[in-house]
Amino acid sequence: MDTLAHRLYSLGPTIVEICRISGTPGVSLGVLHENEVIHVDNFGYRDVEGKKAPDQDTLYFVASLSKLFTAAGIGILVDEQKLEWNTPVSSILPEFDHPDDTIKTKAGIVDFLSHRSGLAGKTQMWYSEFGRPALPRRDTMRFCSYLDLVYAFQQRWLYNNWGYGLADEVTEKVSGKSWGAFLRERIFDPLGMKGDGKLAEGAAGVQSNVRDLLTFYKSVMQADKEQRCSEDTSSPLKNIPTIMSPHITLEPDTASLERSYALGLIRTTLPGSLGVVGLNPMYVDKMPIVGKGMETPRLCIYHQGSIVPYLSSAHLLPDTNTAIVVLTNSMANNDAADWLGQLLLETVLDNPDKIDYVAIAKESAATSVALWPKMAQELEKRREPDTPQQPPITYVGIYYNIIGDWCIDVFEDEGILKMCFQEQRDESYRLTHHRYDEFSWLLTRDEDVRRGRFPVVNLEFYILTFRAAGDEDEMQQLIWRHDPDVPAGETFYRHPPK
Repeated sequence: MDTLAHRLYSLGPTIVEICRISGTPGVSLGVLHENEVIHVDNFGYRDVEGKKAPDQDTLYFVASLSKLFTAAGIGILVDEQKLEWNTPVSSILPEFDHPDDTIKTKAGIVDFLSHRSGLAGKTQMWYSEFGRPALPRRDTMRFCSYLDLVYAFQQRWLYNNWGYGLADEVTEKVSGKSWGAFLRERIFDPLGMKGDGKLAEGAAGVQSNVRDLLTFYKSVMQADKEQRCSEDTSSPLKNIPTIMSPHITLEPDTASLERSYALGLIRTTLPGSLGVVGLNPMYVDKMPIVGKGMETPRLCIYHQGSIVPYLSSAHLLPDTNTAIVVLTNSMANNDAADWLGQLLLETVLDNPDKIDYVAIAKESAATSVALWPKMAQELEKRREPDTPQQPPITYVGIYYNIIGDWCIDVFEDEGILKMCFQEQRDESYRLTHHRYDEFSWLLTRDEDVRRGRFPVVNLEFYILTFRAAGDEDEMQQLIWRHDPDVPAGETFYRHPPK
């Protein structure tokens, strides 16, 4: 009998093949449909060495799926009239002191939750190796206060984890409790989410499992429907219609009627392309159109997560109370959680013109692997080894950002010039002369994985440019182009600011 549950179960061999292609050791997934869990499955290993299989209670860091929890926490505080969505963040957190007057006086929590502040993301300064925070949380407000203004306030969508760091601080300041304690008390426990996962921070720090996430998304969709009809509901979740409504348009997609960001969620009308905040757009020329051949457009609300070494995805179809959750345990050669989530989604949609996800998994994995030697070839092509450089000691020093809380430590180790971030010399990288006073630290894909680094395939990211000041012998500045939205790069200074 061709039931939806049977069609989902029959995907097993395809899922195994996509995991093999991508290099994903373990995956847990589940499907809620018409408010009932109709499918749960697990593949591979949660512990490869111990040959331990995952199940629906296996804990994974869900990365940016955490953002909806943060938005939901703020929704509760707004319901209790402890703040408003548009309350300027600086009025709650005076330490948030951005030099742009509009950002300082007008940017509300809704602007940061919807990624419409216009501030640079500086994503690669958010985490260090193996997903460890690069800065203590107490520095969040100060760091956010110096983020470059890339676009005019509220005019364009620009993904920014730091805004959710501010939301954490707002939650703690207004509730009087830690972010994790507040969410556990007001969301996790009331909803019966029993998994004993960590609640570290709201941009990417929730640890959860398939069982609890399906419970959460079911509750979100139920609260949305109830609260659109009545303000008096029994759900512990509040202001869900505001959270699930569009707040800023994303880059247009000609195949879709809507493509917007809500609060911790992305809205797309199907047929349309998905995967906006995942890794796969780096590995394919164009994301595929999901839902081709459907007679009636349908709204899909989704998000993805990526933090070394986890990838995750969640797709919702509110009209049928459907939620699809995929959790994986590897920063794979493509975003396997995204492809698997889309595969399950098209199985639920049962649209006639389905995507060949095995083929696109092969294409994206091959591109992902090929990008690293391609970067090395381009680097070598641009290299000018015969141009003059200074003695290594000239470059040695600790270079700080303009507010002095983030640094690049350049040092000599047995005659070899190396660098590390945040003075973590146990995680150092060899500097190779590139041209004049420029040095590169490009890794291979295998080295990147072994070092627990997020896969960045922008060559400029791996080039450091040193500058002297006047007639001084030693270098005084270092330029690092770590954010493509700030192409001129960021200047780090040998001497910390006073």
